[in-house]
Amino acid sequence: MRVDPQVNRTKFDRELGRLIDQRSILEARGIFILSSTGFPYVDVLIVPRHSLQVAMPPPPGMQLPPEMQLPLPPPNSPAGAMTMMLVAFEVPSLAVRAFKGRFDLTDYDLRAPSLDFRDPWTDALLPYGTMFRAVEFEEQRKAHVVLLDDHPITHKPFLCHRGIREYHEHPQHSGDDWMLYRQTLSLFSIVMSLWRVTVDINHPQLVVQPNGIQVLFNAEEKT
Repeated sequence: MRVDPQVNRTKFDRELGRLIDQRSILEARGIFILSSTGFPYVDVLIVPRHSLQVAMPPPPGMQLPPEMQLPLPPPNSPAGAMTMMLVAFEVPSLAVRAFKGRFDLTDYDLRAPSLDFRDPWTDALLPYGTMFRAVEFEEQRKAHVVLLDDHPITHKPFLCHRGIREYHEHPQHSGDDWMLYRQTLSLFSIVMSLWRVTVDINHPQLVVQPNGIQVLFNAEEKT
């Protein structure tokens, strides 16, 4: 431990208190603070609300209204390939699975909070293959995936996003140190960023095609 335990505990209590003070804002977005853990961990349960969208080729001869038409390139098609028109509809009773985000504030705020993803029922770490996807928009890079499968140090799925320890301590981000952000990023703002890239701008879609089923997470750019 690099930070005096009492100092660390004081900063932990401050950040947790700020989260609790903003509980109404969080819960309105489907973010719930869990009380089953203690220092140095903060668990939040994130419950998505976007309905699952199903897209499939229409029956032969069926005329689709514009609101149900979805252009989609075939899987593994080269750039510029002809798209096929699919019929798309939402299934209100299905959405992306809920998940638990566990923040580890050991050595906070000399180090950024660490984050891992857990099953809310069993508390087991979620395997990457069973998880949602997270997408961020940036002016230069446009849409890009920020939930990656294997951190070079922890070898666990990680959120490659500013404010997360696994991002700042990744060898490829040595020039983007946490110290540049520690005065402006709080645990509340980091939790909101987690919600935004995993839930708010992501819409799950199940695409049924003659050659198989594909699961997509389509991101909606928001300002």
